[in-house]
Amino acid sequence: MTSYFLGCLALLSLGMIGSAAAQRAASPRLVAVALPAQTAAPAAATVASATTGATVAAAPLFRPDSIFINPQVLPQFTGGEAAMRTYFTKNLRYPPEALRQHISGKVMVNFVLGATGLVTYATVVRGPNKLLNEEALRLVWHMPAWQPARQHGQPVRVSCTMPVVFVE
Repeated sequence: MTSYFLGCLALLSLGMIGSAAAQRAASPRLVAVALPAQTAAPAAATVASATTGATVAAAPLFRPDSIFINPQVLPQFTGGEAAMRTYFTKNLRYPPEALRQHISGKVMVNFVLGATGLVTYATVVRGPNKLLNEEALRLVWHMPAWQPARQHGQPVRVSCTMPVVFVE
């Protein structure tokens, strides 16, 4: 009976660290876990054990090199959507060869916005022509820094897919 009670205390204290850590507790036994020291993790917290009085550093909720798809706070182009439209209309250079061949369409560009808001790993997912694909990539690579996405208050990397439309 006592070991079950201690197991419940362990699960309750793990619940303060995070729900993912509580789900990893497979049995109602008290298990000592050695966590690596996190020097760059501002979200690390310390939790006092109810039975021993020792403090244990809580693991961060995610790794710093994680790429999110749907973070709690989405990234935003600095200045909003109007500033993004202005950036694209001002900097888009329709390739002359594509104009001569009457090529138009939508280029889907996938990229990762870093925790600083800068574009990394930009690639074309789908596009009508190599000329338009290259111009869309150039536009995305030269975008100014965005306001980064946030997860639990921390800026994080996020994967984005954006259409770049070319109309004659």
